[in-house]
Amino acid sequence: MKYIIKIMSLLLLTSSLISCENEEVLISDFNGKEPFPIIEPGTTEASQLAYDLYKDYDLHTYINLEGEEALKTEYGSINFTSFPLVKAEEERAVVVLKLIHEMYDLFSDYRELAVYRRLILVGNDFLSTTTRNYDKYGFNRDFNTYNIQGTQIVSNINNTFDFNLLLTKEMLLYTYFSGYFQYHFQLPEAFINVSAGNYRFERSRAGEPALFSSAQYDEELATDIGFVHPYGTLAILFNPYTDWTSYVVWIISRPKSERDEWLTTKPNIKAKYDIVIETMQDEFGMDLEAFSTAWQSVGL
Repeated sequence: MKYIIKIMSLLLLTSSLISCENEEVLISDFNGKEPFPIIEPGTTEASQLAYDLYKDYDLHTYINLEGEEALKTEYGSINFTSFPLVKAEEERAVVVLKLIHEMYDLFSDYRELAVYRRLILVGNDFLSTTTRNYDKYGFNRDFNTYNIQGTQIVSNINNTFDFNLLLTKEMLLYTYFSGYFQYHFQLPEAFINVSAGNYRFERSRAGEPALFSSAQYDEELATDIGFVHPYGTLAILFNPYTDWTSYVVWIISRPKSERDEWLTTKPNIKAKYDIVIETMQDEFGMDLEAFSTAWQSVGL
């Protein structure tokens, strides 16, 4: 027994020494790939903020890519035709990059939840009807994710779209959490069952209109069923990760006083809220309400 303990102690000591030796080495941990293009110390405030994110959090952030160049990764090119990709504007990019750093600081103990490592900030001269509909109902703007390339594209980083701090912060939380919940998390059945039958493809099979489309969002019906964000209604039953993600983001991004309106009048929302709060605490040690309080103080 003493021999086994000595061996284990030696292994722990060796691991600790290796960690110390590698502490100063800046190496990407996303699939063993280095940033593409390479990220160097900046010559502007925005480019230096992007470099700081790489140095501090291995987040490969780009603000000066556009068109086809923005779609090239070390894994090949992304097939993306939603809207023209134009360079992010420096002034808006600085604001967003500062918020991203604040977000990564806040969740620094939960880096395993940040699956995506490549973040491209772009302008957007084309506002889709979906984006306008999100905005109409007071929800986050567009972002797109690509699992194979580990890439996320965040649009509207320019002054053609009115800046909204709350919605921008909400959108960034989606970029942090969405990948993990889609690919690495098993949702509780009790959560899925609350709104089962009302996710987009289920309603389509039953001949019922989707709760959310590019043309409309039936918020009163959706909240009665248990949805807190139009994004959540798009999920399919066997893995409604968008619904779960929408709850995590909703709790963190919105003040409790605002959320209480639905929590006290919508039983299905309260039921799902309780499951999310308990599960995130039990499985990740995350107190979402405490994070919500901290996130409210993050600003410009």
